[in-house]
Amino acid sequence: MCGIAGFLTNNNSFDKKKVLNKMLEKIKHRGPDADGIYINKNLYFGHKRLIVLDPERGAQPMIHKKKFNYVITYNGEIYNIKQIKKKLLDLNIPIETNCDTELVLKSYVYLGDNFLDYLNGIFAFAIYDEEKQKIFLARDRFGVKPLFYYFDQKNFVFASEIKSLFEFPGIEKKISFNGLQEIFALSPARTFGNAIFDNIQELEPGFSLELKNNNLIKKRYFKLKYMPHTENIDQTAEHVYFLLKQAVERQLNSDVPLGTFLSGGLDSSIISAIAKEKINDLKTFSLSFEDNQKYFSKSILQPESDDFWAKKTCEFIKTDHYEITLNNFDLANNLELAFFMRDLPGMGDIDSSLLLFCKEIKNYVTVALSGECADEIFGGYPWYYRNDLNLDNNFFPWMQNFDDRENLLKINLDLKNYAREKYLNLLKDAPEFPENNPEEKNKRDLFYLNINYFMGNMLERKDRMSMANGLEVRVPFCDHELVEYVFNIPWKIKFYNQREKGILRRAIEIQKKNLLPQEIIWRKKNPYPKTYHPEYEKLIFKLLKQKLKDNSLNQIIDTKKLFNLIKQKKPWYGQLLSGPQLASYFFQIACLFD
Repeated sequence: MCGIAGFLTNNNSFDKKKVLNKMLEKIKHRGPDADGIYINKNLYFGHKRLIVLDPERGAQPMIHKKKFNYVITYNGEIYNIKQIKKKLLDLNIPIETNCDTELVLKSYVYLGDNFLDYLNGIFAFAIYDEEKQKIFLARDRFGVKPLFYYFDQKNFVFASEIKSLFEFPGIEKKISFNGLQEIFALSPARTFGNAIFDNIQELEPGFSLELKNNNLIKKRYFKLKYMPHTENIDQTAEHVYFLLKQAVERQLNSDVPLGTFLSGGLDSSIISAIAKEKINDLKTFSLSFEDNQKYFSKSILQPESDDFWAKKTCEFIKTDHYEITLNNFDLANNLELAFFMRDLPGMGDIDSSLLLFCKEIKNYVTVALSGECADEIFGGYPWYYRNDLNLDNNFFPWMQNFDDRENLLKINLDLKNYAREKYLNLLKDAPEFPENNPEEKNKRDLFYLNINYFMGNMLERKDRMSMANGLEVRVPFCDHELVEYVFNIPWKIKFYNQREKGILRRAIEIQKKNLLPQEIIWRKKNPYPKTYHPEYEKLIFKLLKQKLKDNSLNQIIDTKKLFNLIKQKKPWYGQLLSGPQLASYFFQIACLFD
């Protein structure tokens, strides 16, 4: 992957090239292998490159010369390269490289206004169209790759990460009022489009943006829609497997070393097993914590440790496996770096552990496949199937302890109404289903909420923590063809055998080649791993107290109530962020208010 940045401005009061270079410097971690700039009068495009395909001919910004120039700065990966290349060759358009950047640029030029519909992949890019005198930006369907922008009628500025925008003169790092409500009502998730800071916007997933004649025009090119499902259980299972296998195999394309995340859970095990059929010497990576076997404490939501299962899976599919063990000191002391890389409060030590995990993986591979998004699209979370959670239909289902959020505040923020408004607005946008079945409608709405809120948070976390280390992580479960199909599978089929992700389990179970052992296929879902070491709890409490000293967050929340809440060890966000993990999360919030 890569980092992109650029601007269009008539302001001549500063050194524009110097500003562009400062913007690129802030995102150099995203592309440590090469860089480039393009300048045309008041237009400046920049690029930081992580080389994955065609090292020699894939330099950016890339220019296509027709009668006019077309210039692209691009971050992403297109997986259906062969199909796009064929479309262009059928139009007698010559292809000069093996990289997808050229295909995206020429698709824009030659395939018409709906060219984004042809692209299967993850991307964020900007194109300068000299013929039409406009800048065109687009982001992938589910927001795997980031893109932010600023526009004040005089300056248009864009970048992969928010920190890069702050290098442009006049853009201030000021939290908006809506930003405060996002942080305390919804975080660590946030509303697509809301970047927390004044006048900074996020281009939403599935949208394009056009700047022409000093006007911004935003268009939605993708939205999940209803499609009738006519297949029985085993036909559905076979269809799921076909689409998933296709997605994994498409995403194995790389000119640099590639591996997979392997926790021993269902999702990463499936991806690793399919990848191993194509890559004989596949490297797999699992995460553990210092002394976790000694201190692990099981619960309803986390019944067992992953360590045994990761080893069992890698032995079964015969991969070159690496278990990466993190220590508690590094976990706590990288919380601030994880915050910096994400630009916003993330998920505390869940972020810092992924940051460190990716750092170690980068020693072996440059590209990795991971199992994110399976829970959101197949129904892996407890709020899909448990009846004892007392879900409030007016709020997001992963926010069970909403009163705790309001109880912390010293200032007047109407968090409940803010969250309810976002919840109801999103449901208004959900596709209509003709079935007269209240339970089915409820489940479909639930999937829509998860894909458009919960999943976005997970994808943002994965992108920032991996790209902080120049590691490209691909997410096959986020393939839009798979997501569209699974979204329309009725709940009674998805919940096959009365199990979370039941139809996915069935899809693997019926494969004749014994892709995975039965105990892996039917293993109960575990959340993302965490440390249980008592020393970590002491360390994070100490760090939080130090961070809160003379911190302006004290003007917003009651820190005494915060520490009482942390001691109760109640989850803050879904199944996550309780006890020391909640302390680490508020440490990152305090970083925002330093």
